[in-house]
Amino acid sequence: MSKVKNISGGPRYVPLLGREVADGETVEVPDVQADGESPIVWPEVTWQPVTESANSPQPVQADDTKAAS
Repeated sequence: MSKVKNISGGPRYVPLLGREVADGETVEVPDVQADGESPIVWPEVTWQPVTESANSPQPVQADDTKAAS
């Protein structure tokens, strides 16, 4: 599975997902078609690949500056 972001400027209906994807929304999609081999090609003018590193939450660091009371 991979993630793509709708950058088309408007909502897009995606039959593969069976729903509309809003502009700017990121969705998880399969990498291959139903045959298990053929790749799914997302047109670059309407979809942007989302990498895990760009989408991963930043680690939260503990705030050690406050004294325990």
